[in-house]
Amino acid sequence: MNKEHLARLNRNRTIPIFDCDYDLFDLHLEYYTALGFEITYYQKAPYRFASVEKDIAEFSFYGVKNFDENGKQGGCYVAVPNVREVYEELRKSLKAYYGKIPSKGVPRISRLNKTAEDWRFNITDCSGNTIIVGESIGDSTALMEAEEERVNAQCSKFEKAYAQAYRFAFSKEDFMAARNTLEAAFRKFEEQISNSLLFKAKVLQTEVFFSLNQNDKAKETLLELNDVKLTEAEKESLIDVIERYEELKLELN
Repeated sequence: MNKEHLARLNRNRTIPIFDCDYDLFDLHLEYYTALGFEITYYQKAPYRFASVEKDIAEFSFYGVKNFDENGKQGGCYVAVPNVREVYEELRKSLKAYYGKIPSKGVPRISRLNKTAEDWRFNITDCSGNTIIVGESIGDSTALMEAEEERVNAQCSKFEKAYAQAYRFAFSKEDFMAARNTLEAAFRKFEEQISNSLLFKAKVLQTEVFFSLNQNDKAKETLLELNDVKLTEAEKESLIDVIERYEELKLELN
């Protein structure tokens, strides 16, 4: 080992170590290979352990016998300066390896979403570990406080429910909570809402149903969007939402 290699190994860095299902260990590593990571270390005995590395991060995995997925999942946040490029690269690698992009179940990769504090997407591996890859759009504390003030200042109870459902879906990946929140909002709050908010809520509801494998409900909700008429100005402000709407139409056909 030369000095340059040793210096690279000893640079300041953090390497998360995730517990993984012993029986799925190789399948687990295969998923990271499909994402474009390189296996840099692998051992079977005296215990299963491996490391993978890519330009964005390095992770290690420990094989746990009698793995119980409840309560075993780990997670970390990887900050990058170019999240959209990273996202497209990983999706391209997955598509080339599997012939499709796993977007629900495990393993999976979420879509790219904007939260109050960042643009992010989630990678969930075969053992349920979740890696959040994000690009900050400012100071997290200040942005979250501003978002709370914005939501609290809203007169519409429906919009507050939509904001909560969005956080459940894309910050926590708790799609069941997002589904329940949206269904309650549509049932309870009958006040007049804008077509742009209705469109966003219906697209989110379709996404949530799709993520829960409730495809019949997702298709029904998608059809309801045909009755939501948007102005040109509204379409311009909802470019990302409309793009996801078009993707869902393809995925549900």
